[in-house]
Amino acid sequence: MTYLAYILRKIAQNPGRAARSGLKYVTEYLMDRRIGVSTFRRDFVSPASSGGDSRPCQPAPYEVLSDIAGHLRATGFPLRTFLDVGCGAGRPLAFFSSLGFERMTGIEINPEVAERARRNMARIRPAWNRAGRIEILCADVLTADVDFTGAVVYLANPFGRATMQAFAAKLKAQLQAQPDREILLYYVLPLQAEALAEAFPRAQRLLAGGPLEAWQFFRLDAASGG
Repeated sequence: MTYLAYILRKIAQNPGRAARSGLKYVTEYLMDRRIGVSTFRRDFVSPASSGGDSRPCQPAPYEVLSDIAGHLRATGFPLRTFLDVGCGAGRPLAFFSSLGFERMTGIEINPEVAERARRNMARIRPAWNRAGRIEILCADVLTADVDFTGAVVYLANPFGRATMQAFAAKLKAQLQAQPDREILLYYVLPLQAEALAEAFPRAQRLLAGGPLEAWQFFRLDAASGG
């Protein structure tokens, strides 16, 4: 009911804008209910991080996640590992669990939000969830002991340019150590995409979505790092 209360409050504050976005909000709410989770709440206080530029979690619209799922299926990439960097309450993890990944991990620096994500993962309806295993790691992505190679990596504007540069350097080092592996990276609200592109100038790249719901795709390997 919290989500519905939020919708009603927005309608009262700005009826015109609410009329345009009302259908979207209702759709998001119904999809949460279908999956069994509650991922509406946004956190407007940025958590502390080693890079000092972390962003509050911003759940992507389900329409965007559906577009990404369609693109991912078309790549034929093995669905072994899914890593959500800055997973927030876990909406992408919950949604993509229907694809049947062997292992899914959400990395979230904020302990309170990470715990919320854990609760959501436990609530995913069995009829929806086809993942072998889902876990939430409360950690800073730059210091976390996580191997990103061979994985589908998802992020939705979790940090600024400095951390993106450091994150890209971490991915490059891991790929250089395992040159036979790739990373498929999906970046929603890609404000720091150029920092990633600078680290991987030869990466296969795709820009999709509208101005407010844009996402980019990068196919990374050792050779794409220049």
